Amino acid sequence: MLQFLGRLLAADRHNPPPVRYLSKAESEPVWRDGKLLAVDPQGATFATVIDQGNVAECLPWGSIGAIRARLAADE
Repeated sequence: MLQFLGRLLAADRHNPPPVRYLSKAESEPVWRDGKLLAVDPQGATFATVIDQGNVAECLPWGSIGAIRARLAADE
């Protein structure tokens, strides 16, 4: 189900959706703001800023604790 939702969110390659995701790839889990670039069976790729640099963080599913995505704009 998460892969299906991720593919729907990542379908617009020209305007990827902003997300907040929990990365468990480091010693302590950390919430990061970024954009969802791609989703595949192995994991997901996010565009984010780490140590003041723009990076594409590719995380396997086991390193993603949660993904928060806004599905509708606030009125």
